[in-house]
Formats: sequence, structure tokens, C-alpha cells
Amino acid sequence: MKKMTLLWGVIVIGALCTEMKGQTATFKALFLYNFTKNIDWPSSAENSDLVITVLGDHEIEAELKKIAKVKKSGNKPIRIASANSIKEIPKSHIIFLGSAKSALMSNLSHANKSNAVLLVADKKGLCSNGAGITFLTVNGKLRYEISQNQIESQRLKVTQKIVSLGIAVE
Repeated sequence: MKKMTLLWGVIVIGALCTEMKGQTATFKALFLYNFTKNIDWPSSAENSDLVITVLGDHEIEAELKKIAKVKKSGNKPIRIASANSIKEIPKSHIIFLGSAKSALMSNLSHANKSNAVLLVADKKGLCSNGAGITFLTVNGKLRYEISQNQIESQRLKVTQKIVSLGIAVE
């Protein structure tokens, strides 16, 4: 009987963790969507679609595709692309680097040095390696670090609203 109770406990905890992880992906995708409305790209980066490329996180990619079906960024449709390596990344407005690929941030930053692209990482501290925004959890809540200097070095303009809601880092 004790084994059965323990087994059910493990199953319930596992289900809750899976649900929480799925919710986290949804929240991160919503943050990414909101970033599209609060970043200005130079006219040279204007395309018919706003392109968000995901490198290394299929859950975030799936959540972004749900959003892209029903939302736009201003008057632009949102197109979600995926890549397995830096070389596969198409011309993008935002590149999201999943935590499993976080070791690639320096290379990703270097490869996009001359591009007007917002680099967002799913690992705390990567602003020092070239990310403009990184996700982290503080007291159980999803937050983000933001480096206005990194973002502006990519020739992007960020609204004060996004800067003030994040944790400013250099």
C-alpha cells in the first residue's frame, strides 16, 4: 500500500512539473511576442514578416507558432523559424537561444554582429556574452535580464517600458 501511495505521489508530482514547464514555455513565448511590439528595428531590417528564429527549444517554438497564428506585431505577420545550428538561422528579427544550446551564445553574437537582431537567451547571465535579454526565475516568477547597451549595439531601439520591467545588466 505504501509503495502504491508513493507511486501515485511521484506520478502527480511529475504531472505537475510537466504542466509547470509547459506554462513556463507559454509565458516565455508571450514575453517574446511582447518584445516584438517594444523593439524598433532600422528600416534596413524591414521585411514583410517579423521573423523569430528558435534555436534549441521545441516547446518555445510550438508556443510561438500558436501565437503567430492569431497575433501580429503591429501590422506585420509573425513567422516562426527553427534552426539546429547557427549556420541554419535565416535572416531574423529575434533569435531565441534555448538553454540546451546556451554554450553557442558567443558564436551566435559574433555571427550576428552586423545584423539588426535581438538575441534572447534562456539562461541567466548570457547578456555578458552578447544576448540583449535573458530569462531567469526570481522567487518562483519568470523575469528577464536586459542589456540596453547590447540591444542598442545591434542598431535596435528598445522602449523604456521593457527596460523598466526587466532587471538591467551591462
